[in-house]
Amino acid sequence: MSEQLRRDYEIGEEIGRGRFGVVHRCASRATGEPFAVKSVDRSALADGLDRALAELEPKLARLAGAGGANPGVVQVRAVYEDESWTHTVMDLCTGPDLLDWLRLRRGAPVPEPDAARVVAQLAEALAGCHRAGVVHRDVKPDNVLLDLDPAGEAPPRVRLADFGSAAWIGGGAGGEGAAEGLVGTPHYVAPEVVAGGEYGEKVDVWSAGVVAYALLSGGALPFGGETPAEVFAAVLRGSLRFPPALFAGVSPAAKDLMRRMMCRDASRRFSAEQVLRHPWIQSGGGAREKVVQAT
Repeated sequence: MSEQLRRDYEIGEEIGRGRFGVVHRCASRATGEPFAVKSVDRSALADGLDRALAELEPKLARLAGAGGANPGVVQVRAVYEDESWTHTVMDLCTGPDLLDWLRLRRGAPVPEPDAARVVAQLAEALAGCHRAGVVHRDVKPDNVLLDLDPAGEAPPRVRLADFGSAAWIGGGAGGEGAAEGLVGTPHYVAPEVVAGGEYGEKVDVWSAGVVAYALLSGGALPFGGETPAEVFAAVLRGSLRFPPALFAGVSPAAKDLMRRMMCRDASRRFSAEQVLRHPWIQSGGGAREKVVQAT
C-alpha cells in the first residue's frame, strides 16, 4: 500500500470487496476516527474499460457526494494514488448492506413504512447524483449500505456505495449527456442498457425499482432466468408482474410506484425526483390505504 496512506491511516481487517478492489477498515492516526479504504490494483485490470472505470471511481464518488451535501452517498475523505494503486478513504458504515439485511429476514417482506423509507432515501441519494451529472449504473442491494445509529434511537440511514461502474453524463461543452455500454448487474439493469446505444440517468431509477420489488416481496426479483442471457431477455420484455402469493398484502400505491420506476419507456419512466413526490413515498408507505383495506 502507498507509504503516505500508511503514514496517515492504520490499516485494519478486510471488510468487503467491490467491483475492482478490496475494502479494509482503517483509522486516522491523527484522530483515531474510523474509516474504510478501498484499494484497487489498476495494473491487474486487463480490460481497458475496467481501467478507465477504476480511475474515474473516486472522482465520480466525490462529485456524487457533493462535499457532504448528498448525505445518502458514502463520502470520500481522501484519495492516494501511485503508479499502480488507487486507495480511496471513505466513510465507514456501521451496518450491513441491504442484501445481507434482506437475507437476515429469511424471505419475510419488509413492512411498507420501512420499505418506503429505504426507497425514499435511495431516490434522494440518486437525485443528488443525477444533479451532479453522475449515473451510478449498478444500483442493487449489495451497493446500498445501512448506517446504524450507535445509540439505537434513529432508524438506519441508507448510503449508496461503490461507484466502480459510474459514468459522467453531465451535459457540458464536451458533448456529454448520455452513457453507453453494457454495465451493471443483470437482474437490476434497465432495458435500454441491454438494448445498446446511449442512455441516461433513469437507468438508476429502474434499478431502484427492482430494489423496491425485492424489499416488498421478501427477496424475489421481477426479471429472472437461468443464465444472464435469459435474464437480459426478460428485462427487455419488461413484463412486470406482482404474483398474489408475494404481493397480496402490498398496497396499490406501492405497486403503482414500482410500475412507474420500471417502465420500459425511459421517456415515461419516473425520475428520482418524481419518485420522491409519489403519494406512497409522501405517505410513508401507504399507511392510510392499509388502514382503509383493513376496515
